[in-house]
Amino acid sequence: MSLSADLAFRRGDLDLRVALDVAPGAVVALLGPNGAGKSTTLELLAGILPLDDGRVELDGVTLDDPAGGVHVRPRDRRVGMVVQDYLLFPKMSVLENVAFGLRSRGLPRDRARAEAREWLGRMGLDGYERRRPGELSGGQAQRVALARALIVEPRLLLLDEPLAALDAGTRPAVRAELRRHLAGYAGCTLVVTHDPLEAMVLGDRVVVLEGGRVVQQGAPAEVARRPRTDYVARLVGLNLLTGTASGRTAELPSGAVVALAHEARGPVHIAFPPVAVTLSPRRPEGSARNAWPLVIADLEAHGDLVRVTADGAVPVLADVTPLAVADLGLEPGGQVWASVKATEISVYPA
Repeated sequence: MSLSADLAFRRGDLDLRVALDVAPGAVVALLGPNGAGKSTTLELLAGILPLDDGRVELDGVTLDDPAGGVHVRPRDRRVGMVVQDYLLFPKMSVLENVAFGLRSRGLPRDRARAEAREWLGRMGLDGYERRRPGELSGGQAQRVALARALIVEPRLLLLDEPLAALDAGTRPAVRAELRRHLAGYAGCTLVVTHDPLEAMVLGDRVVVLEGGRVVQQGAPAEVARRPRTDYVARLVGLNLLTGTASGRTAELPSGAVVALAHEARGPVHIAFPPVAVTLSPRRPEGSARNAWPLVIADLEAHGDLVRVTADGAVPVLADVTPLAVADLGLEPGGQVWASVKATEISVYPA
């Protein structure tokens, strides 16, 4: 039940061109900022929106081919979809909600309800059959929506921000539970999210969209370790620079030079965590070979630390303690030296 999609779609400011391949049983997380085209991608795969160009094949069956005049209606695609507010029918019971897909396909009521009870049992919702959606917690509503999507045995499951409606206290447990359910699903799954942790936990592979284009994809650990855009770097908490390496140095577009621990050649990405950055009022005299004069642009609480944004020839993010902020007198507009040891820097081809 593999998915192969080449999507081209233009509306307003969005110009989307995305190619996706998803293997049976795999979970692909679509990660990106607002307006990147994540939800639009799901709507194209579901058949809600028509392609301008391209092709969608699911398990060898063509669902969309504008050039050939093919567009399979959403209800005939065997695609399940769960959106962030779940869209449960408020006047139906939980049992009727889950059985809805089977009933709409002509299955007799008794058989549809029997299968719905079985799915509720799988989701740990025995005894909830008569409840209405308004009587459920966020996590329970999400499980009902997932059961309603899976009961029709879709070949493709689309989840659009499935945890967005949950509060922070509930989200970790429901996320782990969702991962467990997805592990037992044999079809293809795409999960849309703007939360990097969600993408890393749920996805076997992460695809990053920016401005309607795929800018990076790979295993979660690889994407987190080697970001290729500023957006991804900020999400995973890394500084990212781009330059041209020659031996153990790399020159940035600004003309600044970064010392490297290992030799590299050609265009490279240079990444290091904010905690690796040391701030000083004067040029440091220690072992760090990288030191740059910068101007503080912003200070923001970041957990137990303070994240300092500093601009200059080598713009950086630095995480320091509140005590360091006070001792150094850090404030927007102030001048500071930022230093990073070469051994703290990761370098990889751009």
